[in-house]
Amino acid sequence: MMEGYNQIKQYEEQAIYTMSRGELLIKLFDEALKNMRCASAFMKNSDEENTEKCLNKARDIFSYLSSILDNKYEISYNLHQLYYFINQEIIRSGIKRDPQIIDNVIPLVEDMRETWVEAEKLVHMQK
Repeated sequence: MMEGYNQIKQYEEQAIYTMSRGELLIKLFDEALKNMRCASAFMKNSDEENTEKCLNKARDIFSYLSSILDNKYEISYNLHQLYYFINQEIIRSGIKRDPQIIDNVIPLVEDMRETWVEAEKLVHMQK
């Protein structure tokens, strides 16, 4: 049983190493969205421990995304502001224990993800 798990883990790691930057960004957005949705669901069920874990993971992702921005591009400032706003809403949701706050930000994150999906398609079409 453990051997099968290790093979799956190895495959997942290999897949990540061969992804383009755009694919990695999309994967990060997928992970952030998953954690935001889970945090909201856990909050609604008063599961404090799992709510906190999911909120922290989502926050870590947006902090990371902000930290890797290349400031020589004007759009980086706008993205930094967006990531900061999302992180503030995640924090506010956790403090107030209000899943609606996080639910209100999820569509923004979904839109950002879709933008990267479209950008990645364009990059592949140009190759």
